[in-house]
Amino acid sequence: MKNLLLFKYLGVPSVTDFWLIIVLSIINAAIVACISTKTLQVLQLSGYKVKGVVSYFKETKFANWFRLLFVSLLSGATLLITNILLDEFLIYRALKYVGLIFYFIFVTVYIINIYSVTQKTPIKYTKRMSRIVFVLVCLGFLISVGLLYVSVNYIPYFEAGGMLVIPIMCPILALVAHYITVPLEKIIAKNFILKAKNKLKNSNVTVIGVTGSYGKTSVKNVIAALLAEEYKVCVSPYSYNTPLGLSKTILENLEPDDKIFVAEMGARYVGDINELAQMVNPSIGVITGIGNQHMATFGSIENLVKTKGELTDYITEHGGTMIFNTDSTLAKEMYLTATCKKQQVGIANTADIYAEDIKCTSKGSVFTLVIDNIKYKNVTTVLLGEHNISNILVGVSVCKQLGVSDVKILEGISKLTATAHRLSLMPSTNALIVIDDAYNGSVEGANCALKVLSNFEGRKVVITPGLVELGSEQFNSNFEFGKNMSKVCDYVIICGIVNYEALSGGLEFGGMKSNKILRAASLSQAVSILPSITNPGDVVLFENDLPDNYL
Repeated sequence: MKNLLLFKYLGVPSVTDFWLIIVLSIINAAIVACISTKTLQVLQLSGYKVKGVVSYFKETKFANWFRLLFVSLLSGATLLITNILLDEFLIYRALKYVGLIFYFIFVTVYIINIYSVTQKTPIKYTKRMSRIVFVLVCLGFLISVGLLYVSVNYIPYFEAGGMLVIPIMCPILALVAHYITVPLEKIIAKNFILKAKNKLKNSNVTVIGVTGSYGKTSVKNVIAALLAEEYKVCVSPYSYNTPLGLSKTILENLEPDDKIFVAEMGARYVGDINELAQMVNPSIGVITGIGNQHMATFGSIENLVKTKGELTDYITEHGGTMIFNTDSTLAKEMYLTATCKKQQVGIANTADIYAEDIKCTSKGSVFTLVIDNIKYKNVTTVLLGEHNISNILVGVSVCKQLGVSDVKILEGISKLTATAHRLSLMPSTNALIVIDDAYNGSVEGANCALKVLSNFEGRKVVITPGLVELGSEQFNSNFEFGKNMSKVCDYVIICGIVNYEALSGGLEFGGMKSNKILRAASLSQAVSILPSITNPGDVVLFENDLPDNYL
C-alpha cells in the first residue's frame, strides 16, 4: 500500500491506470484518424499544399474546427459533472473513466455526420496518404498517452480528461503528420520522376507540351485526336499535368511504338512550367490562352505570364516551335515577343491558320478552315462554341508541324468528340437538355459557356458555385459572371457559400429577380431543385463543379 502511495506521489500510474491509458490512447488515435478525414481530404485536393487547407478553413470561417471545439467542451463538461457526482465512489479507480462514455458518444456522432455527407471527390488512400495517416495515428497515440498521464495524476475530477483536448488539435496534427512525411515523399517523388525521365529519354517520341490558363485539356485532346490519323499517340489522361501525373502517364501508358507524347502542363507557382519542360523535353510548345486563373497562388498577372512563358523560353533555347492561340490577348502579346520559330492561330484572319464563316448552333459548328491560304469550306464538328474552333485550329497547326496531310486533318476534325465535362451534351432522363461544363473554371470559359447556352431554344438554367482561385479579382469576376448570366438565364442555382454574395449581387444588378436566384448547399441539392423550376425541353448548364474544399 505504501509503494502504491509512493508511486502516486511520484506521478507513476498504477498498473491498472497504465494499461487503461494505453488502451484509451489506441482508441483515441483511431478517433484522430477519423476526425482528421476532412482536413486530409482538403490537403489532398489542394495538391498537398498547406495553403489550400488554410484557405479552406478561412473560407468556411473555421466552422469545422468550432464543431470540434464544441465536442471537446461538451465532453469535458460531462466528464467533470460525472466525476463530481461519483466523488464518493472514486475510490474504485475504474469509475473515474466512466465519464468518457459521453466523449465516445459525441465523437461517434461527429464522425457519423462527417461520413454521411456525400463527397464529390472522396479522399483517396494512396500510398502517400496512407503514410500520412500512419504518422497521424502515431502522433495521436503519443499525445494521448501524455495528456492522459498528466490528467490522471495531476488534475482532480478531470482524470482521463486530457484525451478530450485531442479533437481540437486534429487539423494541426494532420498538417504536422504531412510535414513529417515531406522529406520521404520528396525522395520517393524524385526517384519516380527520374525513372519516367529515363524512359522518355530512351523512347523515340516527339513531345508536345501544352500549357495555358484555360483550355489545356480540351486542346490536348484535340491535338491527340487529330494526330492519331497519322501517328500512334500517347496522351496524358484527364487533367494529369503535374510532374507526378506526367510520370505516372509515362511509366504506365507510354508504349515502345508510340511516336507522339502530348503532355498537358499545369502550373500554380512560378517555376512549375520550367520544371515540367526540363522533365519531358518538348520540341513543340502550345499556349492555349492566358487569363486570371490561379491568381491566388501566382499573386500577379505578371507572375502568371512569366510562368507560362517558361515554355517559350525552353523551346527557344532548344530550337523548337511555339504555337500561340492569339484569340487570347495576352497569348498574342507573348507571340509578338517570342524569338523562336513560331506560329499563331485564331479566329482572326491575321493568323497563320484561321477560321471564317463560323456558324455555331446547339448541335455543333460549321466553319471555313484556312490553311496556307487554301480554304476548306463547310468543315463540321460536333464541338459546341466558337472557342472550340480555336482549339481545333491549334490542333491543325501542330499537325502541320508534323507533316499530317490536310485530308487527314479534315477527317480527324469530323471525328472529334467533346471532352468529358467540358461543354459536352449529356443524356437526360427527364427530357431536359443538359450541358456539362463542370471542369471549366475560368472567366473566359464561363463566358464561352454562356455564349453556347444562348444558341439553345427554351428556358435556361445555370447551376454553378462560381469561379475560384482568382485572388483579389475573385469577387469582381464573379459579380461580372452574375451580370452576364442575367442576360441569358431564366434561373440560376448557386451552390455553396464561397461566391454567393458576388454572384447574386451581379445577377440582381443585371436585372434578374431575386425569386429566380436560388441557393443550394451542394450539387445534389441543386439537382433536386430542378424538377420544380423546369419543363421538358429546358436547358440546364452545369458550370464549374468545385471540389469539396470549396463548398
